[in-house]
Amino acid sequence: MAQPSILVLADDEIIRALMVDVLEEFGAVVTSFPSADEGMIYLEQGDEPVDLIVSDIQMPGLLNGYDLSKVVAHRWPTVPVVLTSGNSKLASQLGASVRFLPKPWSTGHLIECVQTALNQQGLSLH
Repeated sequence: MAQPSILVLADDEIIRALMVDVLEEFGAVVTSFPSADEGMIYLEQGDEPVDLIVSDIQMPGLLNGYDLSKVVAHRWPTVPVVLTSGNSKLASQLGASVRFLPKPWSTGHLIECVQTALNQQGLSLH
């Protein structure tokens, strides 16, 4: 089975590194950036396929994770999105195709949420 390709977007360097380490440990190929703006540039270049996006909701820049998820739903509707935030009130604003991972999350919750989203693609972590 192919390794899933995951785009991780988080402005907190420690959180981003933790996500990357955990997801790579479970067999994913991970690309990461500190902003949704940089993530959007990566998606638009289209050099590498992306099976899933995991993004913090609140980030500096023109786009936040919520804005990114709306663009992704419109332009790449088959790519699932997992959004994470410490503000659970933001979850009510998310579309049906977006999964919410509340902070603080455990690595087990991260893997569970990512795996559920990857199931839509017929993919799995190892």
